Amino acid sequence: MSVAEQMFLDVSRSSGIVRSVSEDQDEILDGIERLHCPDGFECDMTFGTGVFYRNRPRPKHCFDIDPQHPFVTKACSTMLPLEPASVCSCVFDPPFLTYVKNGREHGEGAVAMTKRFGGYYTYAELEEHYQHSISEAHRVLRKRGVLVVKCQDIIHNHRMHCTHYRVLMMAEIEGFRLRDLFVLAARHRMPGPQAGQQRHARIFHSYFLVFEK
Repeated sequence: MSVAEQMFLDVSRSSGIVRSVSEDQDEILDGIERLHCPDGFECDMTFGTGVFYRNRPRPKHCFDIDPQHPFVTKACSTMLPLEPASVCSCVFDPPFLTYVKNGREHGEGAVAMTKRFGGYYTYAELEEHYQHSISEAHRVLRKRGVLVVKCQDIIHNHRMHCTHYRVLMMAEIEGFRLRDLFVLAARHRMPGPQAGQQRHARIFHSYFLVFEK
């Protein structure tokens, strides 16, 4: 980050402006909490190692398919042990990589994630998991509840897949409306091909989409 960019970031923070673009994930999460979840996040559907909560209270309900902490309940984001309309906010931050074969047994047509920060065997699996998880979030959220989805567009099989657009469509069909959108610009390059001829621009950003039920 250049000196000028750091000065702009410091001025933005001191003035209390919530920006839609940042290189700081905590700044984006702070903005989402300030604007849309003033009481904090109540449920994390894919808690992982808990990176989101290093500088903020962790949610009351924490779930993961392979819990890394004793307070995390083992559950898939597509089938949470929660009553309908029982929480005010959900965070959904699943893996976004495809063609990751190691670390899990692949079943034909199954919705499967690798055990830790892996991905999906095909892009269709990724979409299916997103769709079912968004549907589950709609089930457990109260009216006007907030769903925060982190996602990234990807290149798979030499084709561009606009994941954030697909998530927007899935959420709208499910009954959500887009309330806000944030872009996280990467300070370092995102995962991608290590060799060969470049066919697409390297993706250096991801999205935080904020939906309301």
